[in-house]
Amino acid sequence: MLSFKYPTLEDRIWLQPILSQSGWMGSEAAFGTLFLWNHTYHSKICQHENFVFLCSGKHCCAYNFPIGENPYEGMELLIEDAKEKKIPFKMWGITQSGIEELQRDFPGRFECDFDRNGSDYIYSTKDLITLSGRKYHSKRNHIAKFERSYAWRYEEITGGNMNDCREIAVKWKQDNDGPEAEMEALEKAFQNFEALHLQGGLVYVNEKPAAFTIGEEINPKVFLLHFEKALPYDGLYAVINHEFAKRHLEQYDYVNREEDMGLEGLRKAKLSYQPAFLLQKYAVSLKEPTK
Repeated sequence: MLSFKYPTLEDRIWLQPILSQSGWMGSEAAFGTLFLWNHTYHSKICQHENFVFLCSGKHCCAYNFPIGENPYEGMELLIEDAKEKKIPFKMWGITQSGIEELQRDFPGRFECDFDRNGSDYIYSTKDLITLSGRKYHSKRNHIAKFERSYAWRYEEITGGNMNDCREIAVKWKQDNDGPEAEMEALEKAFQNFEALHLQGGLVYVNEKPAAFTIGEEINPKVFLLHFEKALPYDGLYAVINHEFAKRHLEQYDYVNREEDMGLEGLRKAKLSYQPAFLLQKYAVSLKEPTK
């Protein structure tokens, strides 16, 4: 039976390089995702022989695709683990390449269901920095209008202005009835900002804190944005998004802005930035044996 545990800060030292080298682009491949949300989604990790396994779920766990040189062997270990724990075998966050491997190595054994609500939006960093072309016309207009309307400035997030981010988060939660779980994850990010190697940007409007964004590197090609909060100034979300991208993300090919969870407003906002592609994710389960 595999032994899974909640990740601690100390686990980042060995796990982050493995996640980075896996080449995964999904949000679950960032150590910060596993750590910040571990008591909401019950994200757990396991290092076993030459494999790293990830799973989530409090009662009926869902595994991620195994990380290791022999995925076939890793899958067999996960199937056996579920059997020993007397739980249904389920997987989540499996990308198209993972589905193809399963169909090749385990033909006919799995049911695969596309999870649109849980799929990640991936953007070209160059597009977010330049905002060039007709497709970004409205974004450029929003930014120009904001710059004409307000006196504002940008700062990189540091320990010296962290409380200003907290002030924004409190006001945003009050205005939007924000979920408590997200606020708890955000506070963990504030408290462990340096240890998690997070990066962030902060915008002041009329010298008052008004917007921030926080994220981390998944691998040398992909940066993940965990949080983005702005008070109700027209165009401010476009400004914090653009400023952070052009000041901090030029070295990356892509930006992962996570999933929309099926929320109509969030989906509309994410689509408005013209994603390069949707990182499609699937839920996988074992087919019932035929009698």
